Amino acid sequence: MKHIIITGASRGFGASIAYASAESGTRLHLVARSDMAELKSKLEQKGAEVKTYTADLSKTENSEAWFSEVAENIERESAEAVILYNNAGMLHPIGPIGKYSASDYRKNLEINFVAALMAGHLFVQSFGDYPCIKRVINISSGAARNPYHGWSHYCSTKAGLDMFTRCLSLEQKGQAYPVEALSFSPGPIDTGMQDEIREMSKEDFANVDKFISLKQSGNLGDPDETAGVLRNLVWQKDFPDGQILDIMDL
Repeated sequence: MKHIIITGASRGFGASIAYASAESGTRLHLVARSDMAELKSKLEQKGAEVKTYTADLSKTENSEAWFSEVAENIERESAEAVILYNNAGMLHPIGPIGKYSASDYRKNLEINFVAALMAGHLFVQSFGDYPCIKRVINISSGAARNPYHGWSHYCSTKAGLDMFTRCLSLEQKGQAYPVEALSFSPGPIDTGMQDEIREMSKEDFANVDKFISLKQSGNLGDPDETAGVLRNLVWQKDFPDGQILDIMDL
């Protein structure tokens, strides 16, 4: 049995990853705040087993609670592979440093960075000695390498997530059953996050015209196609452990 854990799975790129991963012999563990009943039904029609978990990932003090619930549904004896997609993320609040409330700013940091690192930590703690394929896939962004006016939190958390990928890979080398890690940037894809970006004012996000143009010119990537590319990358024999990859690199 292949076990696939996906955070932020209810919509957007998370749902696309779930669709790309759904097949017989796979158990999907979907983590999100939203109801996933309809998504669960569609994924089961593709032959996958599906378990859903309701969690507000911005409340990182509850990370152990939701992760332990997932871990209880993963049997060591039959696990062929255990994969974690750290996909959950948010842009709000968009705007220059110091403009918005500290509580909103902190919520962004919690869900984009702290929640992902906690999940990675608990993944190694829970499955480190499992004698099977184990991989942590961190969904990154070009914003990890390029500063954007109004995205200080998003750029910083994605850059931190890339470094976490490299550290995890480094630490696991030489282990009997190593956990491998990859950061993957899907590029600008046509999801609800792009809708949010295009609604911003230039005062809050100086590059808004660029993202409006991407939509108007048809240059946004398809999330389902991109998830398919990522799925193939995750399962290839020569897995790019410890690397920071962009869809444009492939």
